[in-house]
Amino acid sequence: MKKVLVVDDDQNMLQLLYAFLRDSYHVIMAESGKAALECLRSQKVDLILLDYLMPGMNGKETLEEIRKDEELKDLPVFFLTGVSDSTKISECLKLDPIGYILKPIGKFSLLAKIRAYFEEMELESL
Repeated sequence: MKKVLVVDDDQNMLQLLYAFLRDSYHVIMAESGKAALECLRSQKVDLILLDYLMPGMNGKETLEEIRKDEELKDLPVFFLTGVSDSTKISECLKLDPIGYILKPIGKFSLLAKIRAYFEEMELESL
């Protein structure tokens, strides 16, 4: 089963995303960018869902740290956030996430995006 790390400082959002994903994926949750980095250094994940607005280290800063780390730099990351400011979005896209998903998103839309990503990766590896 694929492992998905969900990073969001909102406990309600973490619980909602866990409920959306738990039947299809092994879900790991982190409440901050710092906690996400600690998690990534101790276990392998297949995909990260990353919020932008978080106290301390925001999502962009978290992804910058991931991209600097030789062992983590190629991890696939979807931003999953309510931030729709075009300047912030373009700054994030420079860090090469696999997508930028705006909240709110429904369960089936989110699952379809994740499934499509994993199917594309399987096809590329053939």
